[in-house]
Amino acid sequence: MTNRLNKFGKELGELLEFQNISINDYADRIGTTSKNLIDIIDGRVSLSFNMICNISFISDIPVSYITNTEENFKLDNNIDKYLKENSLTIRQYINKYNYKELESLYGLVYNNEQNDYSIARSILKYLRIIDPKTITKEDNYIFYKSRNDKPELLALWLERCYRIVQKQKINEYNKDNIVLLVEYIRNQAKNNIFNKEKLIKEFNNKGIFLAIEPDLKGSKIRGAFRVLNSKPAIYITTKHKRIADIYFALLHELAHCKSDYNRAKKGSLVSYMNENEYSDIELKADNNALNWMVPNKEYKSIIDNNNYQYEIMSFLVYRLALDKRINYNSSIYQKNNVIIDDET
Repeated sequence: MTNRLNKFGKELGELLEFQNISINDYADRIGTTSKNLIDIIDGRVSLSFNMICNISFISDIPVSYITNTEENFKLDNNIDKYLKENSLTIRQYINKYNYKELESLYGLVYNNEQNDYSIARSILKYLRIIDPKTITKEDNYIFYKSRNDKPELLALWLERCYRIVQKQKINEYNKDNIVLLVEYIRNQAKNNIFNKEKLIKEFNNKGIFLAIEPDLKGSKIRGAFRVLNSKPAIYITTKHKRIADIYFALLHELAHCKSDYNRAKKGSLVSYMNENEYSDIELKADNNALNWMVPNKEYKSIIDNNNYQYEIMSFLVYRLALDKRINYNSSIYQKNNVIIDDET
């Protein structure tokens, strides 16, 4: 692999040569030895902040330019090491992040779109990490691994949601509020109402961060639950865009809030669409969510009597289709589990 940036030392050496300044003279001016200055120019030593300030003062080069050049060099080294270890090109690496869609969907601005390394650095900066391998570390923040798991896309979506909820003001959390939120969701679904902003406000009032954000193409993420400094946070996508599907995802994460609060203090619990290998905690959250949608006793009675009627029809047909008692393309399903506008 070849780095796209050199350490600042090389630029400094070129500057001294251009201005006909000797190593000894410049070393005296910035308060160091000739040997140390040569090591700086050859990139063998890192610049201390004090040395950066001295160079800036003497040469009228902004401190920010020197530090950025040094930091970009370090980032490029980390990127190159990762590429080598994973047999990737830089273009293959940035493609893992769907970087073009990322720009339009999440508003990420690239400093230099013609330079793949610059794009990679912009992505890492957005993720607030300095080493690419951080997002693929085992048990970093993903408790539930999936065959559909694309850690780069997951990391971007989690960061996007985190940035969204950081702007929210929430009340104190009380676990008893979960019952109130379940009832609120049921009332909204009963009237076929999905209002993103009102949902967020209701969850914030009950002490829970909530982000409802689209994910990047190719991802199978359905939602996530985490705890941010003792405050619960729920993130969901709007994959299938039908009201019961969205509320099921929300109730699933709310079930995690009820049962897995302490576990989520250590990392995000992530759920995926159409997953065949569920963990026990995912199955438990699914079952809790389904029971909240249509209580198990009532659902059993409906099945036993073959009477497909319920006060929240979208929830009923969702369970029936999930159990393969009706088809997803059937009229009863299409009519009652309506498509929502996730921008409202």
